[in-house]
Amino acid sequence: MDPPLSTPTGQTSDRGSNHITLGDTTKEVPPTSSKLPSDGIMEESVSQMTTMLSNILEHHGRANQRLVSLEEDLVHARREEEKLKATIQALEKEKCEMNAEWH
Repeated sequence: MDPPLSTPTGQTSDRGSNHITLGDTTKEVPPTSSKLPSDGIMEESVSQMTTMLSNILEHHGRANQRLVSLEEDLVHARREEEKLKATIQALEKEKCEMNAEWH
């Protein structure tokens, strides 16, 4: 830890502190500005997080639309699969009947 700073009048102050010791009394030193330097950093962080959240929600919306489209494609493919299975069964039945006629 850094030693206390000393002023020409013998007053001491801890580095990074808003307190100055004058003999046996302690006096609060008000900040030099009502807006701390960290406020700008916080505003920038909030702005970045808002932008990120907006991008995530937009991506989620597009992904959700794609998922719905894929689900519709899957339903269509399953219907086609059922039609093809029925066609294969009909052809196999016809093949068996033709084989029975030839023998």
